[in-house]
Amino acid sequence: MSTAAACPVVDRVVRTAARHPEHTAVVTAHGRLTYRDLVRQVERWRDRCASSGLPPGSLVAVPAGDGEALPAAFLGVRAAGLVPLLVDDRQPTRAADVLAAGRPAAVLRVETGEIEPTGAPDGRSLPAGAGYVVFSSGSQGTPKGIVGSAAGLLAFIDWEIGELGLAPGTRVAMLTSPAFDVVYRDLLLPLCSGGELHIAAPAVRTVPAAVLPWLAEHAIEVVHAVPSLSARWLADAPSTTVDSLRHTLFAGEPLYGRHVRRWRRAAPSTRVVNLYGPSETTLAKFGYEVPDECDPGLQPVGKPLPGTAVTFDDIASSGTTDFRQVVITTPDGSLGYLPDTCSDDDLDRLRRADGVTRFRTSDRGRVDDGSNLVIAGRVDSLVKRRGTFVDLARVEAAATALPAVRAACCVQLTTSDVVLVVEGPSPDAAAGLRRPLHAALGSDMPDRVLAVPALPLLPGGKADRRGIEELLNLEVADDGRAP
Repeated sequence: MSTAAACPVVDRVVRTAARHPEHTAVVTAHGRLTYRDLVRQVERWRDRCASSGLPPGSLVAVPAGDGEALPAAFLGVRAAGLVPLLVDDRQPTRAADVLAAGRPAAVLRVETGEIEPTGAPDGRSLPAGAGYVVFSSGSQGTPKGIVGSAAGLLAFIDWEIGELGLAPGTRVAMLTSPAFDVVYRDLLLPLCSGGELHIAAPAVRTVPAAVLPWLAEHAIEVVHAVPSLSARWLADAPSTTVDSLRHTLFAGEPLYGRHVRRWRRAAPSTRVVNLYGPSETTLAKFGYEVPDECDPGLQPVGKPLPGTAVTFDDIASSGTTDFRQVVITTPDGSLGYLPDTCSDDDLDRLRRADGVTRFRTSDRGRVDDGSNLVIAGRVDSLVKRRGTFVDLARVEAAATALPAVRAACCVQLTTSDVVLVVEGPSPDAAAGLRRPLHAALGSDMPDRVLAVPALPLLPGGKADRRGIEELLNLEVADDGRAP
């Protein structure tokens, strides 16, 4: 396949298709595509994009619809030398915000096969080497536009293929919202290795009780998951076993051994890998295989991928020297933020020079005795309460260790009000958590402990801290007292 601008991911998929033209490439609720069929669809999308007259590097929004056309559309945009911005149109508020901030030059309509110029006089055009644009989740503030590296994307996928030892025909699940860069792990891992990409319909991925049965029905072998969301899958389908699952890769949140043990009861043959890496560093930059007999507490995120290095900055007035601010340096990181979507401080934290990305993360970490990186929480999870520091991440870890708690999130509403919100026990049972929590936490004990049926989650599966704070503040406003 000739392309307007060489894209390493497209080239890899095309070469894979040439070796396995009749193998199944994509499975959806409506049927299957072979690798030959997929390449034909990619060529059609490429030609439509090329006929639009957009200059190379133009940013093109791709609303994902139900996700079934996404693989060919993404690869077609890249084959035409353009840069895709995937949009989950089932999240209309976020989609509108992303489109306004991203300022794409055109929108590709997967339902009609049309590419529509936006007419924006300041439509984005990105530098050579840009492979995609993604916006951060917003869990740490206003979402920022990140320019992903095409070469960095393939570098991670190559590492993952080698790490898992994937062979042609391996079945990989796509459960991630297209709005987040984790979708590229789902999307490209199978297509770059000759595997099968199984795309879950929105009716599956948005209903926790449906996920484990779907994994079992499709005999899925590889899945990428967020701990909070996967805990809900387990809770809502407690009797389902996924015997086919060989590899589970967790990322996005702290992973505790207690959750791994629960997961392995549902997937007894799975290997578990804990990944870490902010979007700014491209998908993930650390990996740790969780042993069969793991400690029930916080799991390391492991050792850096090839070419990646970690250093640490001191945290001013943190009250602790055990963990410091994590700084990641890698040749495979992003190319930077989209202008006008970030602050001057953000620009200082993320720098790309001489082919190397340096990112000062918002996370606290240390290296353990096994040379594995351990992430203790975010820098802003160290808060002052009545003049002394409280570690919100430590509170969450202690809560998650309790048998009745599926997930936990600790927030500070005021300088004298630290609130722990837990998912699992009944509201009345929450009072019974105070004694074991106090024994574990001492002076870090939260002021209040509340139980809810389900924590609010971001569309990507992480706990929605800002949503939890808003709910708590709303309850205070409604009745004039603390909830």
